Amino acid sequence: MFNIKVNYGTKSRYGYIKGEIDNFSWFALVHKDEVEFGINPENLEIGKGRVSRLCLYKDIPMSNYTKRLIYANYKREWDVFNRTYEEMIMDLVGYLDRIYSIKAVK
Repeated sequence: MFNIKVNYGTKSRYGYIKGEIDNFSWFALVHKDEVEFGINPENLEIGKGRVSRLCLYKDIPMSNYTKRLIYANYKREWDVFNRTYEEMIMDLVGYLDRIYSIKAVK
């Protein structure tokens, strides 16, 4: 299990949320309902899921700039997917899918 944190204090354009998982940063677009182009939380394939955008990265400060290393990038399909971090990505997608599917009952 990984240590997942959501940065609730930061508002982002277009409904993106940001956070950290262990020593990595991430941002995601999570929908209220499942979308057909979302990440399937059971197998990380394109399918029914709430997460339609996900980026897992690490910023490395250099002398004059910051270098961003991207470990996973999903924009309706995977253009970067480092299999070394597959378990971490699956944990994060599952967490986001669960936390944003909670509905209040009156």
